[in-house]
Amino acid sequence: MKLRAIYDEEPSRLNLLVQQELVKHFFPACRLRLDGTVLTANFEVRDEDYKNEYKVEVKFYSQGYHKVFILHPKIKPSIAIHMYPDTSLCLYYPPDISPFRRLFVSRDLIPLTALWICHYEQWLINGKKWKGAESPMHQFLMIRAGLDK
Repeated sequence: MKLRAIYDEEPSRLNLLVQQELVKHFFPACRLRLDGTVLTANFEVRDEDYKNEYKVEVKFYSQGYHKVFILHPKIKPSIAIHMYPDTSLCLYYPPDISPFRRLFVSRDLIPLTALWICHYEQWLINGKKWKGAESPMHQFLMIRAGLDK
């Protein structure tokens, strides 16, 4: 018997409205825009110990398709920092998420982005060593990209 994963669902207007209301409730400082089949959330992450203030954009289309970008400061994409060539962030390893669990912008993507920023700030000061969780394939990708020392 094959089980269909929830994150393979098509975009749903109702899901986007629920996501929007949850972000409004938990992160009232987020600027939200619902445009057709995409919910966009913009927010800042700052800490007195960080070198930078980060401007972030989350684009949520559906359970299976969402992207998070650091708009400022500009960061050069690299496998080493879990950033894809299109500058979107790698926040989690998809097989680690149960196919029966919904992802939420408010509960998952925003907190994971804040955690990514914390790891990035550590990476900047600790000799370029990523302290966050990594997928089983990460070391292989680092070696293939010539980034493993």
